[in-house]
Amino acid sequence: MFHLRSHRRTFVFGETELGWLLEGLALGPNPAVAGLGEELRTIDLKNLRARHEVYLRSRLSLTEFGKAVLAHQDDFSRHNPIDRWWGGTHLTNDRLWRYGPGLTRP
Repeated sequence: MFHLRSHRRTFVFGETELGWLLEGLALGPNPAVAGLGEELRTIDLKNLRARHEVYLRSRLSLTEFGKAVLAHQDDFSRHNPIDRWWGGTHLTNDRLWRYGPGLTRP
């Protein structure tokens, strides 16, 4: 995910943003991804080198919950807190825009 940037065929997110997104999927109350280094919880957010090393050592897999989310059988936001700014919009569990056939308002 981090080493093969050219294979991702997308340059929307850099490694730092991908790491933060991955942490949100793996380190929440009900993770969708397993195998991400728990030490990320204690490494300073500004210590990008140490964080990157943990990402590279991690062996990721989907949890059963992650498989259910991927199959549209469960909803990640029902089991995990959402609180982030995205594109100038503050997203929370109560104010979560969705993509489907079109953009759906909360």
